[in-house]
Amino acid sequence: MTRATPDRPHYFRRFWAELGRIGGEHDAFIKVIIVERIVKAIVLIALAIGLLVAGEKGLLTTWARYAQDELNLEAGHSVIIQLLLRLLLLVGTFNHVTVLALGAIVYALLEGTEGVGLAMRRRWAEYLTVIATGILIPYEAYEVVHSPTLFKVGALLLNLAVVGYLAYRKRLFVGI
Repeated sequence: MTRATPDRPHYFRRFWAELGRIGGEHDAFIKVIIVERIVKAIVLIALAIGLLVAGEKGLLTTWARYAQDELNLEAGHSVIIQLLLRLLLLVGTFNHVTVLALGAIVYALLEGTEGVGLAMRRRWAEYLTVIATGILIPYEAYEVVHSPTLFKVGALLLNLAVVGYLAYRKRLFVGI
């Protein structure tokens, strides 16, 4: 195990410096990722507002059935959904529509932060994008294997491309 020296600072100091760097110029794929993340953030904000408005007007039942069929969100079939339902029981004071809207807003903030950070060529945004996207890939793969839909396969392929491209092409997690 190597020790930190004045010529080679400790790992965490090097990692912190790496996060503060400005990344290289944008190529076409990075621009696509930026646009995708910002558009997704805008759609999620619109979805959250729509959930709050539609929840009051009773339109959610139709939308929920469609989403449940398309995305296979039946509560008995997914560990993640079971955990989310238990979290909803803990929250308790909010109705489920408000919690979903808040979740959509939080996710929109994450996506927007990734998009703006990538647009500003910040190295931390590249790491954030790889980690936040990569965490969900095993769950997406599981869903594709057990109940494939065109939407799920497309989302999995897009996320694999984003993580693979950023991790390999931008040389993330190498030489820190």
